[in-house]
Amino acid sequence: MGDDTFPVYKELPVRFCGAAFYAFYLVTLGQTLRWQLFTDEGWKIRRNRRNIILTATILIFIFTTTYISLGLYKAMQEVYKAVHGHTMPGYIDTLSTIGQCTTANLAALLADTVLMYRCWVVYGKSKRILIFPVLMWIGGIICTVIQAYWQAVQTGHFGTGHWEPVNMSIGPGIVLTPFWATTLALNTYTTGLLVYRILAAVKDSKAVGSPVQPLQLLLRVFAESGVLYFSTTIAHLVIWFTPSSFGIAMLSEINVPTIGIAFNIILIRAAENRAREAREEGSQRNGVSTMRYASNNALPSPKGVIIISSETESMTSNSELGSDFATRLPSDLRSPA
Repeated sequence: MGDDTFPVYKELPVRFCGAAFYAFYLVTLGQTLRWQLFTDEGWKIRRNRRNIILTATILIFIFTTTYISLGLYKAMQEVYKAVHGHTMPGYIDTLSTIGQCTTANLAALLADTVLMYRCWVVYGKSKRILIFPVLMWIGGIICTVIQAYWQAVQTGHFGTGHWEPVNMSIGPGIVLTPFWATTLALNTYTTGLLVYRILAAVKDSKAVGSPVQPLQLLLRVFAESGVLYFSTTIAHLVIWFTPSSFGIAMLSEINVPTIGIAFNIILIRAAENRAREAREEGSQRNGVSTMRYASNNALPSPKGVIIISSETESMTSNSELGSDFATRLPSDLRSPA
């Protein structure tokens, strides 16, 4: 189903889009590493690092970089073959075919693992919550193993019979489509649970008069990353059912960096919010006092009163503690009113 190849000149837009999205990914990577490795204020090394998240961030970078590099390696081979009429010296076909699909799958599986971890923590480490996503995750692992084995056995050349329901010219689509279906189902389920819990927390906070800004920010972060990830993954899944090899190559090149971008956005926004709250808490702990002069027309004396108000707020991700003290003191100062 579909053409076996697409013209060499179409390699340029594919690799250009891949490089552009990879550049965007590197920008988000630099920001998230800054927040993970250094303190919120200044450039001192952070002592209480979350090593699990840091390790996942670095591994996704390795997988994404390998994927983009192998794509460029394959494009160089196609151009060389078109110019010289034979394979580029030293070119290893299985390295690019197996390597690209496998690293793409590993990046997605790793991001899914972190998302499952977040969901598990938010729901009080409930094992029941993880039953469905873990099954989908295991399904993704199985698809990845089958895909690598199939590519190794077939050496990158797949069937061209009419029985295949999806495009098989770029890769083992009959295995990759269920993989992306499982990761999409996993993300939909876990993100839905997280959003549901956040909305419930917002409702409870409003009921007791607690601030909801941190929760609303968290909701926006998941919405941003979720829309970005879902849109590209759904398009990537659907394109496998078309005869467009060029479309598959284009969306595959975009999809992998997008996974890293969505992963980093959550970490960046959470870190920025944490730093902002810490600054606000630090400034408010200083006990800033304000003085307001007001006239008191009820008094026979033209004297005014001074209202001294001292406010202190302590903001956390889920609650806000505040105190407001007002003292009315007689004053010999005349009201400016």
